[in-house]
Amino acid sequence: MAKSKREFYELPNIATSSDIINAARHSIKAAATSRPFTPSEGKRSLFTTRPTSSSSSIDLSELNVTPRVLSPIDSPKTQKRKDDQKKKESSNFEAYWRSKITPILGSLNMELENVDILNQAYRQVEELSECLLRGGFLTGSVALPHQYKVKVFQCLINLLDKKDTRLLLKISRLLLCLGVYEKNLISISKLIFKLTRCENNDAIFLEEKTVHSLLNVLNQQKIEENGLAFVYCIGALKVLSANTDNTIGEILVQYGVLQVLERHLITCNTSNEMESEVKSNLLIQILGALRNLCDIPATEKLLGEMSVCEQLQYTMTHHYNDSEVLLNSCRLLSRMSLFTEMCAMLSHNNDILNLLLKVIDNYTNDPQLLIRCAFVLGNITGQHSHAALHLHDNGSIVESMLSLCKVYKAKLVEKTTKEKQTVTKDVLCKAVRVITNVLQHEKVAVSVTPQLIKMFISLGQIAAQAKIHEIALNVLCGLNNMSFYNKEGSLFVKHRAILTDFLIKLLAVNNVAITIETLGVLGNLAQYHDVAEKLAQDKHVFEIAATLLDSENSDLVYKSCGLLVNITKYKEFHEKLPSKIVTQCVEVLCDVGMLDVELSTVTLFLLWNILYLKEIKTTEEERTKLLTVLHDYTDHTYCESETWITQFHPVAKRLIGLLDSGSELLPL
Repeated sequence: MAKSKREFYELPNIATSSDIINAARHSIKAAATSRPFTPSEGKRSLFTTRPTSSSSSIDLSELNVTPRVLSPIDSPKTQKRKDDQKKKESSNFEAYWRSKITPILGSLNMELENVDILNQAYRQVEELSECLLRGGFLTGSVALPHQYKVKVFQCLINLLDKKDTRLLLKISRLLLCLGVYEKNLISISKLIFKLTRCENNDAIFLEEKTVHSLLNVLNQQKIEENGLAFVYCIGALKVLSANTDNTIGEILVQYGVLQVLERHLITCNTSNEMESEVKSNLLIQILGALRNLCDIPATEKLLGEMSVCEQLQYTMTHHYNDSEVLLNSCRLLSRMSLFTEMCAMLSHNNDILNLLLKVIDNYTNDPQLLIRCAFVLGNITGQHSHAALHLHDNGSIVESMLSLCKVYKAKLVEKTTKEKQTVTKDVLCKAVRVITNVLQHEKVAVSVTPQLIKMFISLGQIAAQAKIHEIALNVLCGLNNMSFYNKEGSLFVKHRAILTDFLIKLLAVNNVAITIETLGVLGNLAQYHDVAEKLAQDKHVFEIAATLLDSENSDLVYKSCGLLVNITKYKEFHEKLPSKIVTQCVEVLCDVGMLDVELSTVTLFLLWNILYLKEIKTTEEERTKLLTVLHDYTDHTYCESETWITQFHPVAKRLIGLLDSGSELLPL
């Protein structure tokens, strides 16, 4: 169906149908807060905020080979047998080295400048790798003597100043396979990380199987002894796993990277052998890599079987003063909270819930951190009642979010950059969402303060005026929750006059979702005579509500009916109703019927109030058509659904009785 140019509250040019209304119901979704926007790192850096000068240069002169000497003690006979074996092996080795390795090293030591020669160098390094592999030097089955390893290293080091990515990755992988340690490992890791910073190199990393070599390093070396090298290795995997097509991430998960990262996360949390700065830098890379890997479908199940939640709790507790570690922890939590099972696990971890609230209270000036903390809390409180009630009973979550709203509402009206305004809006949106979710519970909704009500009205007004629809919608959802639970005499109901004025203004906002929520709150408040009177006095309200009965959106029709039901309880307001309202209601019944039991039933409530009080004149044709519809719909051959029979039938039969005999019954 082509998009209509009319406003959504104007009469449609075509007749409605049950198909249109039913489809519309399914196209409307509950208001949900968007995920925090994390811009892609154009520079693909190790850190978000801290300086990265330590990673800006690579000292190739550090590469060297230190001999490792073993001195076993054997008996003379054993020693002679070993000496003879060594002579034979040495002879075979020398022959293999002279015939296979030496020619390649000689060619590689030549001056290499142009592209053609670089391609030749790549092929020769590849051939060198194959020869070393066939000789058993890369598998550990044959030890490469120190002086020969030095020759290989020196030859390869001379090529590391070339600008060819494929060649550099081939050399790096060969050096890692030969075994590099300490400063050598740091230098190679730096080089590999440097190459990951260009997204165009990602395909080459796959082709050269460099990710496999990085995983081997992480599996075989000790993180306590190689902390700085691991920062670059894991940083490289973090950057590569952020690739948009997820190919590298899928390979990493398949090869067990999640388990490797979990193991190193545990070591970082428990080890006392690492410097605090190195440990902090490692945590940032590990957490960042885990977060990126959450985009891989297999990750959800695997994370559920691991101890990441418990480790995150430990990390956040012991690195509470490190804002970047906290940010990366919350980024990971924010992604995990989108997984159903992980969100359930987090909801039972009161320590993490308390930590998130503590961060919100103490990091007021760090909006990126606040956005993610509030996003996680919003996801958890929206799905798990026990977590919401825990935070209310033990953490004063509403007060914390209200304080946050005060700070960022002031920033919202300040003149600043567009980027800062976007961040401010995001903080407010996430904070209001958390409050709204907690207000789903009666004990919270009935204990609201005047400050919260006034904040919601003020924020809603600013958001509506500035067309920040997501904030306005979350405010309305919160007011809807409050209006549902609060009864006569409650603080919320005592504020109904200013609430009604605010809501009437929101009806002018051209946004379907906002109108649906506004009508819902007004419908709950209209049960009070003074609110109904205020609404009836506003011609605009009646026009919109009546017009929306012809809407193609079934949720708009339902909310409009609900509002009109409460207003039409009072006879004095019937004169404001349009003369065609009975026909409109009958058309809704004809269009919807059993396809929407709730809408059909509330339409009957409205018809009852209109027809019982007899202020609206109906034609014989209207009454006959309505009776025909009601008789058809209450025939058991029409619909045997239990919901239809228990909800629709009783009201329909009462209405039939009213139309047939003019019964003395009360308005609904």
